[in-house]
Amino acid sequence: MNLDRRSVVKALAAAGLAVVGVPIAQASTQETAMVAGGTAVGRLKVTSLVSGTELDAPFLSGVQERVRHQVGDVALTGYHLQGLEAGPFTHLDALLNDGTPNRLIGLVDDATATLVLDLVRSAGGRVMHSAHHRVGTGQSAAHWAQTLGRILVTADTAPPVQRTAAAPQVHAYVSFSCVI
Repeated sequence: MNLDRRSVVKALAAAGLAVVGVPIAQASTQETAMVAGGTAVGRLKVTSLVSGTELDAPFLSGVQERVRHQVGDVALTGYHLQGLEAGPFTHLDALLNDGTPNRLIGLVDDATATLVLDLVRSAGGRVMHSAHHRVGTGQSAAHWAQTLGRILVTADTAPPVQRTAAAPQVHAYVSFSCVI
């Protein structure tokens, strides 16, 4: 995404959030419970973010599977961030600024990732992993998304990056893991 497009997208989102009365750039003054080596991450509430694509269901399935089997009794919530609608971003901003330790895991488009990561940083959160992917369609893409969801829940290292040659059915995604 070039700099001009990114600036326009951020300005549109900021204007949308300002209209509904949510301060987008308010930094959290409370110290965030940061994690050394991922030891406490397993006990954090897990929130998954997706942006309305065909890989949402497999990705969420992988996240849920790993949370259930490896992390244990942890609250798992999810947000569908489609387009630049202010409602979901308002809820996300409230979640980020409520002072509760949380782990965000997402597989979204580039524009949505830019907004989410800016909100996380503004709330005093830490981006643990962020990677750009080019993914095709079909069963192999669904399997990759499910595996990525499982890895992002507990990974202390960067997840594998998926690169598919440019083709009409290849879509760009950004995966991320953040601690707030």
